[in-house]
Amino acid sequence: MSEIVFFLTTLHSEDVREAYENWVRDVDQPAADALPGVERYRVVRLEGPATEGSTTPAYSYIEIIEITDLETYRKSVQATPASLFDQFRSYLSAFDAVAGRVVE
Repeated sequence: MSEIVFFLTTLHSEDVREAYENWVRDVDQPAADALPGVERYRVVRLEGPATEGSTTPAYSYIEIIEITDLETYRKSVQATPASLFDQFRSYLSAFDAVAGRVVE
């Protein structure tokens, strides 16, 4: 089964959207792609409900990180410079990180 880590993020202000997306492309994407254990990394901007009766999501983005295994990913993240996470948090009012497996 494939393992995936999801970062569910909320911007602290819509004013930082463009700067955050530039940071994702220029800094976060290359850093994530270079981590041992990361097979694929994507960030999805949530734009609103997809079906009638659904509510607007509480999160602004979902990072989808496909990994080889969770322990390798955790070790890779622990070795990442703290400054990267400081930059990440500077754009956000909240985030959650969860791991899961694809149901096959």
